[in-house]
Amino acid sequence: MRYLLFTYGVIICLGLPMLAVGQIDNTTIDSVRIDTTVLADTSAVQTIDYDAPDQKSEKPSFTVVPWMFHAPLGAHVTASDSTLRWQNWPDWTYKLNREPGIISYRMGTSLRSNAVQRFAHEPRHQQLYWEGININDPVSGNLNWSLIPQHKIDRVFGQDLGTQYRTTYYLRQYYLNKPLSRLLYSESKFTNRDLEFEVSHNLSQQTNVELSYWDRRSGGEYPNSEVIGRQIFAKVSHHLDPQHLLKVNYVNNKLDIGRPFGYLMGDLRTFNFDRFQAQANQSSGQSAEVNNLFAINLYRRNENATDSTDNFHVGLYQRSTERTLQYSADSTAYKVRSVGLTSRKWWSLGNLNTEGGLSYEYFFNKKLQNSSLDTDNWGLLNAEAKLSLDIGSLLTIHGNGGFQYRDDAFQGNRLSAGADVTFGKLTLSPALSVGSNMPTPQQLYWQSESYAGNPTLSNENIREGRAELKYAFTKDTHLGIRVQHKDIENGIMFRPDTTLPNLDSYAIDNGIRIKPDSTFKNVDPYASQSATAFFSWDATHFEFEGSATLHQFTNSLSEPGSTIPMWDRQRIWFKGGAYWKGYLFGRATYVKAGLSGIMSPSRYQADHYSPELDYWQSVSGDQELPIFNRLDVDISARLRSIVFVLRWQNVLDDVSQLGYFETAQYPMSQRKFIFSVRALFRN
Repeated sequence: MRYLLFTYGVIICLGLPMLAVGQIDNTTIDSVRIDTTVLADTSAVQTIDYDAPDQKSEKPSFTVVPWMFHAPLGAHVTASDSTLRWQNWPDWTYKLNREPGIISYRMGTSLRSNAVQRFAHEPRHQQLYWEGININDPVSGNLNWSLIPQHKIDRVFGQDLGTQYRTTYYLRQYYLNKPLSRLLYSESKFTNRDLEFEVSHNLSQQTNVELSYWDRRSGGEYPNSEVIGRQIFAKVSHHLDPQHLLKVNYVNNKLDIGRPFGYLMGDLRTFNFDRFQAQANQSSGQSAEVNNLFAINLYRRNENATDSTDNFHVGLYQRSTERTLQYSADSTAYKVRSVGLTSRKWWSLGNLNTEGGLSYEYFFNKKLQNSSLDTDNWGLLNAEAKLSLDIGSLLTIHGNGGFQYRDDAFQGNRLSAGADVTFGKLTLSPALSVGSNMPTPQQLYWQSESYAGNPTLSNENIREGRAELKYAFTKDTHLGIRVQHKDIENGIMFRPDTTLPNLDSYAIDNGIRIKPDSTFKNVDPYASQSATAFFSWDATHFEFEGSATLHQFTNSLSEPGSTIPMWDRQRIWFKGGAYWKGYLFGRATYVKAGLSGIMSPSRYQADHYSPELDYWQSVSGDQELPIFNRLDVDISARLRSIVFVLRWQNVLDDVSQLGYFETAQYPMSQRKFIFSVRALFRN
């Protein structure tokens, strides 16, 4: 406690002088812009004349127009800098947790391999793209949300492709008259502490350099739960001419994670949430994860464009993914490097808009001492196309298709078609999809003492249908309902072992220990269904939002009488939030404060997580989760160039419940206070 008070005191002392020199525009509610030359309004063209940092340098022969990156066709914005600057999230799943249609699987500590169920899409059917680069794990296919440089986000897009759900993010592009520095600090009890420092400077009107270091720590509440990591980010962007932008990105993520393999407990309903008595299944299990990405990207926009949005991206990149795990029964490892080329083009012809993408990535599998990936190098080709056609003011038809080919002779595909039918303020959006997903290299070629891949696996075949009905009262106020049904044939799963590793139960197969039923298999057909009702009301001084989500695994339409491989009990989540916002103290500060809550009124079985594989699946032998609720209190305040974000998390712990679970055997963190501050320095 003394350490916390000392830390807060130092931060306040450092921040007070900035109150006198901050130059943020405080006349607009949503104008916490870190520099007046940062492009915040993406709907209009801005031509900005800059003073060169070096007055002796020659001015460019053209006027620099701030760059706008093209949105993926058919995608919608799920987050932007204008809202994220008021928030602080331990990792991205904590933000997703509050969105409609999301059921999260968190393991009590941020920066772990937390995952979400998104409408009818299971974790293995979700993709994460940084612009045109897929950054899912190349071995397991797992989506690691902690890789996102979330304090640099400009816009995040979400798109339901039918067979998969894709998230794409773009980062801010700086245009500065003076050098900019930014400090972000967050702290709560136990070992939860984040510190990020960022500097950015325009070397000329055409060239900007950005560098940041993010120290990340979490956990420490329960045994063997600490996570220590870092994120290093560097970017150089240069306007070659009015039509071309060159950008070089580098990001390094490293995480050392305590892997308790869950905690020893009987009935989850009687767990006492005493962190001093809790016993980890693996008291010394540890994993180390390192991810690197280096990319050189070129962007082009039309010479006579009426806006600043580009229409062509091409990039050359190199990335590496390394994961090692050690625990009492085994040690696993893999290290994969890759070199890739990606390109994407947009066309517009009257009411017809199209998008095409093509990429190729070649993977080098480095054989480590405890390597668990038993395969050679491989290449992966991806091609996709999208289109959107406006037919009058009432109807828009859209579609997309994709093809994948891997040089081990596996290939995948998808095809989707839909429409948006508008009647005044009411919009109906139906869609149908069909496709086939390839097995991942892990599912095919993994070899360890606990699990084995299966080279004879077949593709997952998916048929999907969805519809959304939405009524928009205003641009920011709406209500609606969304339903989705997804049939999966030949779903790829393993049968999880929920007991401690026991070497006596292993069989010997060609000198390799194989645990019974631990091989990946194609399971019987099943369906994933989701229904979500939602509303949002954003007024001048108040914000209200709420949703009700129901998810269930059930029989496939093709085999309605078959037995599905997972439990079919319904998962029900209710969510709600209420906030007040406005100026206080004679417009000296802008404050947003309110409550956000979640309730699960019935028991259900969550997805199962395997630390050995870093993999989530719906086939599980875990217990059903007890009924739970969660309530957070959020306060954010802007004082010129400083933003404070305060959160009281799980305020009802020890009031209505001792604690709760989102993943069996992983208790969620108890009630605690989180303090965050963001400070901006100029010149």
